[in-house]
Amino acid sequence: MLRDWCAPVEPPGEERLVRDGIEHRAARWDPGAAGALAARVAAGGEGLGRLGPARILAAWSDTVAAFRGPRSEERRALDGPLARLCRLSPEGLAAGLEAVLGAEAAERGGETAAPPGAPLLVILAANLPALAVQPLLPALALGRPAIVKSPSAEPLFAPAFAAALTRREPDLGAAVAALTWRGGDRALEAPLLAAAGRVLAYGERETLDDLERRAPGKLVGYGPATSLAVVGAETDPLATAAGLARDVALFDQRGCLSVAAVYAAGDADELAEALAAELAGLAARWPPGPIDPAAAAAVQQLRAEADLAGLSRPPLPLPAGTVVVDPRPAFRPTPGLRTVRVHPLADLSPLPELLAPWHGRLQGAALAGPDAEALRPALAGLGISRFAAPGDLQSPDAGWHNGGRHPLDALAGRA
Repeated sequence: MLRDWCAPVEPPGEERLVRDGIEHRAARWDPGAAGALAARVAAGGEGLGRLGPARILAAWSDTVAAFRGPRSEERRALDGPLARLCRLSPEGLAAGLEAVLGAEAAERGGETAAPPGAPLLVILAANLPALAVQPLLPALALGRPAIVKSPSAEPLFAPAFAAALTRREPDLGAAVAALTWRGGDRALEAPLLAAAGRVLAYGERETLDDLERRAPGKLVGYGPATSLAVVGAETDPLATAAGLARDVALFDQRGCLSVAAVYAAGDADELAEALAAELAGLAARWPPGPIDPAAAAAVQQLRAEADLAGLSRPPLPLPAGTVVVDPRPAFRPTPGLRTVRVHPLADLSPLPELLAPWHGRLQGAALAGPDAEALRPALAGLGISRFAAPGDLQSPDAGWHNGGRHPLDALAGRA
């Protein structure tokens, strides 16, 4: 049985949640219990100072290693239910967890834990599993206790990770709480928002605006965004396509770092053919999860429109993905399901101006070749905060300057 992992405060009761046939017991929190929880977690921050950064990092590394191991006790308990809730295939989930946790394992910060401050309140979105690790490690590195709210659509990973972390260092149990409640419950959230020193939230713009109104000056918000790739004329299409396919296919293209468009200065048709072949191979290694009928209909419409316009489209079965060579350079989001447009450009230099209407809504760029790398400053000016070689875009570590700010600065409230 899976349930919330909380600091040592007794909730008023439990409720039985069932989603996609998976039973989950969650604490039934009321405003009084939420206020008590916030006070206990804040007090538990003292234990982080006693542990010190070295012991915290050792416990973190050991926990990450366990969750990366497909045969570990932690993964055996979690994999099946988590894949079903996230609507990923088991192989797709394993690849996604390795992308996130492998990067986290590589991160080694030198920051010394600060005196404990008010708790960090983290409000997660449901599009990606294991997202909790990105804000949690910087929080612990700063000596900040944390309350992590998982979405009701995926209430499993954060509590399981927090419980495993606490088994390795019991003093962490008082400083970390991971639980689920119905988002937007103003009475329940009021004491948590009041107690929090910072509120870090992932979600839609209206959700973030509402949180800013209720916790003015505390919010670090990450709204919806999308990503792209830029490929120079001198790059090898076959080698580049392998990395691009990974950046498209991971998490079934649901993340803010999932590539939705490729701008190519070389032979766009050759690159598209190579990309389609790589996506076909990944569909065998990482089969897609259950396909949403509405998304499938949108992709079929995109395919039909491309065919009517006479655009090149390498043949691929729908579950494997869709690649369209589109000479129209305007960036457009895709309906998902591993769908990507390849835009040929004779010269890459006008690309930042072409992307200007998407200022603030672009998250990452996979760059291949010197002429693509030369665009990095201009692309950063559009708000893009993650640059990587094709194949590495979706594996940021805990030091990623999401939104252009170092995570430790964001959580500490430094400019």
